[in-house]
Amino acid sequence: MPEAAEQDTSADFRADYAPLLKALMEGVCLCDLDGRLLIANKALLDLVDAKADDVIGKSVTELFVTASHQAVGQALAQVATKRTVKGIDAQCRTSNGAALPVSVGCLLFKPNEGDRQLVLVSMRDLSREKKLSEELSRTQSESESLLAELDEAYRQLKGAQEELVRRERLAASGELAAGVAHEIRNPLSIIGMSIQYLHSKLSPGHAFREFTSAIIKKVERLDKITTQLINYGRPRELKLEARDVRRNLSQVLHLATSKCKAQGVRIVRRFDRKLQKIKCDHDLMDQVFTNLVTNALEAMPKGGVLTVETRFDEDEIRNQAVIMISDTGYGIPPKVQAQLFKPFFTTKRNGTGLGLAISHRIIDHHHGAISCASQTRGARRGTAFTIKLPITPPKERL
Repeated sequence: MPEAAEQDTSADFRADYAPLLKALMEGVCLCDLDGRLLIANKALLDLVDAKADDVIGKSVTELFVTASHQAVGQALAQVATKRTVKGIDAQCRTSNGAALPVSVGCLLFKPNEGDRQLVLVSMRDLSREKKLSEELSRTQSESESLLAELDEAYRQLKGAQEELVRRERLAASGELAAGVAHEIRNPLSIIGMSIQYLHSKLSPGHAFREFTSAIIKKVERLDKITTQLINYGRPRELKLEARDVRRNLSQVLHLATSKCKAQGVRIVRRFDRKLQKIKCDHDLMDQVFTNLVTNALEAMPKGGVLTVETRFDEDEIRNQAVIMISDTGYGIPPKVQAQLFKPFFTTKRNGTGLGLAISHRIIDHHHGAISCASQTRGARRGTAFTIKLPITPPKERL
């Protein structure tokens, strides 16, 4: 008889509270203060993928994975004094053994005066929120990545635009300078021939001979400048030929040997055997190498080390030759380095400011790059020019 009464009470209990729990969207159940589950709504049963008979009468902690037992047990213990405990992160156990993230809340519940106290336990599925959060985080990460790519693309586009404007200005100024130089060259040749003739007619001890000698030197300097201006403003077409670049460097160094000995400069060669033939205009390359070696020797009037290196670089896009010409001279200040390749910029007393500008243009139109690194102090004092050239550049005008 007592068992029948208890069953009737349970049946009445479920009949009383089932409509209330059914109306709730979240998964909820009613437990006694010991945590024994008395009734659960369909949302909770669906959440744990179980039937009512599987969970009624069992401890509510059995709905959770072992790792969450302590947190849920503490929440049930605290609700007797706090009346409300919420926001407990836990993982409930499903029928297939999977762990589902949920947020657990406990509320002390007493329907009527004199009724026993119950605990309303709610479980909110966090898996969808977690998935949405992960998707949002991934979307945000992708957006940030796209923004970074857009910023980089904009920076490159802006740089390309500035480079195009710079080249157009240099081309225009070069063409103008070449035109002026061409107009000057003819009368300059006449002046040169005339002064040479006058100089030859003067006797060795003549007072005017000193002046004619000085004029001849100035005319020769002007002729050199006009030649460089024409070469810079109206360069010839590239004559591409596959040849060992080490041969060019060796010839330039051979011509500089006597000056190196006179200044006490030691030459160091480091040639990469992998780098053999490259396709380029070798006469123009000789001009670049000669200019860089000459500058290096001028930076070491009291001796030092001139190092010439070659290296073969295998790149994902193209294979390239790397040539480095370095010295242990007095170095170049940063402010000067920033202007090295600008036409007509020079720190030399008798310089034209066109040597490095022409070298830069030659390398640039071989689809290569030339850069400078220099230190004015310390153990690494000196300057290094690095040239990077594609093994086979397309044929085009400078």
